[in-house]
Amino acid sequence: MVARGAHDLFERLAEAALAAILVIGCAFLWIGIPWLGFWLAGELTSTAEGFLFAVLAGIPLAMVVYGWLLYRVNEVFLGMRGGDQHAEVGRSAWLVASSDERRKVQRAKAPKTLIDVAMTGSAVTAMVLLLVWFFFFAHMNPV
Repeated sequence: MVARGAHDLFERLAEAALAAILVIGCAFLWIGIPWLGFWLAGELTSTAEGFLFAVLAGIPLAMVVYGWLLYRVNEVFLGMRGGDQHAEVGRSAWLVASSDERRKVQRAKAPKTLIDVAMTGSAVTAMVLLLVWFFFFAHMNPV
């Protein structure tokens, strides 16, 4: 009985760790990777053209690879929670129109997963931070 309780506790801790990795990882996708990409390109290049090409090629590629890794972590997370997402063929939550059906039926057809909510929240947060930086902290210094 004690071993079963310890196993349940370990599973819950692993689920919580994966959920934290997903949420923090989504924020890093939209905020950390671009910031790190700009910094790294500035350190590694010496010309404006080199910086531009490094940023335009490196950041989107890094975001795609990192996003793919996040979705693999999400599959592990959903597997631990007992949800079999491949057995259910439905529409994604963001594809369901608000006028399609009643809300209760909508939720049953297209439940929101943690990664959907985390990606949306982190993308909106990144856009708000970009706007705050642009309007309040980005100062033009005339030469």
